[in-house]
Amino acid sequence: VESTYYLYYSVGSFGSQDSAIGVATSTTMDVGSWTDLGSTGVESLAGSKFNAIDGNLQSANAKLYMNFGSFWSDVFQVEMTAAPTKIAEAVTSATQIAFVPTPPQAQEAAFGYQYGDYHYLFFSVDFGFWAFSEKVDKCGKSCLQGGGTTVLESHDWVYGPGGQGIIRDPELGPVLYYHYVDTRIGYSDDQKQFGVNKLDFSGGWPSV
Repeated sequence: VESTYYLYYSVGSFGSQDSAIGVATSTTMDVGSWTDLGSTGVESLAGSKFNAIDGNLQSANAKLYMNFGSFWSDVFQVEMTAAPTKIAEAVTSATQIAFVPTPPQAQEAAFGYQYGDYHYLFFSVDFGFWAFSEKVDKCGKSCLQGGGTTVLESHDWVYGPGGQGIIRDPELGPVLYYHYVDTRIGYSDDQKQFGVNKLDFSGGWPSV
């Protein structure tokens, strides 16, 4: 954002809503240059309507927003300040932007991305990740009613792709990155792999 890099991180424990999203800043990204500013104000406790992890900063309509959430009513969005280190409104007023009505409500790791005139919301669900645009999926199903268009799912020896994001390569255009399990290697955390695929929007919806 302008001349500053913002690194968002999650604090919590597995299976708990006692969570928060923090931020560190740097003007160079050099080792040792980061300043930890602590919590952004996106926090949750047991009984909250969301789980405050998996933060993603998105720009839209000249404002900055934080997308976040994992299970517990899924994905929410809240406006951030112009220098996006704090929320601009109470986190309890966060807007739910994606929801699966049936248990276990397994949506998380939201990533907002604008391509052309549309904003797409990518998120992980079960064993792959989906995308929304304009609050509905490719078939017109609402993102608040379990809608979603599959972008990449488990196949062959690629299992559980998720935790996705997008970067724009000057030659390739949008490139999708994510983690996954290579079943030929193993399932432990230290065996997980990093994948990349070129995203194709020529059909109007992202595909790999």
